[in-house]
This record gives sequence, C-alpha cells and structure tokens, in this order.
Amino acid sequence: MANDLNIQNAVLAAILENAVDAIITIDESGLIVSANPAAQKHFGYTIDEMLGENVKMLMPSPYSEQHDDYLANYHNSGIKKIIGIGREVVGRRSDGTTFPMHLAVSEITIGDRNLFIGFVRDISDVKDVESKLESLNAELENRVEQQTSQLREAQAELVRIEKFATLGKVAGGIAHEIRNPLNAIKTSAYYLLNAKNITDEKVREHLERIDRQVNFIDNVVTALSDVAKLPDARLFGTNVNSVINSAMESIQLSDDIDFEMDLEADLPEVMVDTNQIVIAIKNLVRNARDAMPDGGVLTISFTSDEQTVSIHVADTGSGISPENLDKIFEPLFTTKARGMGLGLSITKAIVEKNRGTIKIESELGKGSRFSIELMRVLSERD
Repeated sequence: MANDLNIQNAVLAAILENAVDAIITIDESGLIVSANPAAQKHFGYTIDEMLGENVKMLMPSPYSEQHDDYLANYHNSGIKKIIGIGREVVGRRSDGTTFPMHLAVSEITIGDRNLFIGFVRDISDVKDVESKLESLNAELENRVEQQTSQLREAQAELVRIEKFATLGKVAGGIAHEIRNPLNAIKTSAYYLLNAKNITDEKVREHLERIDRQVNFIDNVVTALSDVAKLPDARLFGTNVNSVINSAMESIQLSDDIDFEMDLEADLPEVMVDTNQIVIAIKNLVRNARDAMPDGGVLTISFTSDEQTVSIHVADTGSGISPENLDKIFEPLFTTKARGMGLGLSITKAIVEKNRGTIKIESELGKGSRFSIELMRVLSERD
C-alpha cells in the first residue's frame, strides 16, 4: 500500500514538473502555496519568489487590487464566479510586461484547508494569430472595396456597349471565381481560431494559405475588370505548363470525370497576358466539365509549329449542334439552363487581345474540342 502511494506521489510530481501549463495553488487568503516550473517560465519569478506571496503579484492593475475582494466575496457568499469556469484574463510577468492567458480554477479541500488550483495557459500566440487574421480581413475588405469600385466603373462603360449591356450577370461569374478561395480562407481562419496547441509551423502554413488566396482573388477581380474594359493585353513570354497548371489549380472535377493532360516538360513559351489567358483556359475547362454531367473524359493537349502553340481542351460530352456552332461565341448566347452566355465571348475577346485565335470542333453525342492558338516566343535560332 505504501509503495502504491509512493508511485502515485511520484506520478503527480512528474505531472507538475513537466506540465506545459502553469499550475499554481493558493489558500483562502490568496497566498501562493505551490507553483510548478511552467509557472516560473510563464511569469518570470522563481518558485521561491512566488511561495508565500499573494497571487495578485501575477496580475496587472486593476485586477490585482480587486482579487482580495473576489476571495472575500466568495468566502462570505459561496457564489462561484470563476471557479469551474475557464476565462481569458491578463497575467503580469516579473518585468512588468503583461500577456493574455486562459485561466481555469478548481477548489479542493485538504484537511481543514480550502485551496484553489489555477491552471494557466499563455495564449499570446493565439492572440497574435487573431490579430493577423483581423489585419488580413481588413486588407481583403479594402481590396474588395477597391476592385468593386473598378467594377462599377467598368459597368458604366459596358452599359454603352450593346453586346455587354447585361453586366449584372457578370456577378455570378465573379462569385464562381472567388468562392473556392473564400472557402479556403474561411477554413484556415476557423482552424487558427479553434485549434489547440497549434504549432508555429501550422500558424505560418495557414497564414500563407490565406495570403495566397487573397492574392488570387485580387488577381481574378483585376483580370475580370480588365477584360470588361477590353484593354490591350500586356504580353510577356510565359511557360505553357505554368499557365495550364494555374488554370487548373482552383477547378474541381467530379469523380466520374477522367482528366488527362498530354503535355511536355519543355513546351515553348508563348507571348500572352498570363492573368487573362488563365481565365480563358479556365472557362474552356468549366465548359468541358459542364458538358459531361454524367461523366466522361476531359483532355488538355497541345500542338505546335515554328510560330505558334495551340492548347486543346476536349470533352466527351453532348456536343454542340451545327446550327449553334456559329453562335457559340456571341455574348449572352448559351445552351446551358443556368448559363450567363458570357464565358465563351469573354474567352474569345481575351484570346484575340492576346493576338491569338480560338476554334471549335464539335459533334453531337461525341463531344467538343476548343483550340486556342497563341504566338510562340521565338528563340535566336528561330
């Protein structure tokens, strides 16, 4: 029996010695009876410096002045205000600095003494993450506000253009573009706000993910605004694989669609405005996906000659009837029940602004293939 008691005491001592959270015991007068090494690390006092002192030494003003009254009120009324209930409070270190912490208090009786055990967790990292999230959210709101302003200006311009008079429908396309990154931001924000014992590596990983998605939204809205205004494309040499990978990054395909990509690692560069061409390819991939509601094969391939590179997006869907092939690129024309009829017209406008051409081959019941032909970046030997 004595041996079992010794083992239990050794286990308890080991738990106190190695606990990550500070564990501090006080008596009814508020004097510190015991403290573990984590308390020493959290507050900067040695254990000997804390023992016998009033626990309010670990609290900043005005909490330190109020603590004795809390104990007296509990002793007289028996009403628990913090005992058994965790809450966020502020701790004070030996050097006078403060830090946010989560405090949980339990009451125990040993003999004729009532003691209170406080479990303290430093939540400075969590608060830092919350602060960074607030900053990122503010930045996102600012960017959205700026881009919304640009889109309003674009709307005024488009109203004067007959084929794009129904700009309000563009809102659905924009929402489609940014919904996935917004969901990713929301997921990471939820994880950072609710995860326990989160590592610095995980914090950085999720903050970087949020930053990437914010930048993605900013690029999408900027590109859409530019397309609406139909500006001259800013052409630079761009790797074809990089363009296609960027286009596929945020597109989800159902499990019943087989995706095949027939590309080469050393594809020649093309002269394009990357942001605009990515949107064009994404539009074609979505069209291919939507043309196969019951599944099928979606293929991205390429062909090239001495002056051009052609990117082909093919599906095994329902195909397009011959009478509709000549209309497929017209603004507001659509064969979809819920389509806006702007995707392919915007795609054609983008491709032409990038000095390219777009063609379609289709057969009812067998599928369609869209081809974007772009100018190569010619090497010196060419």
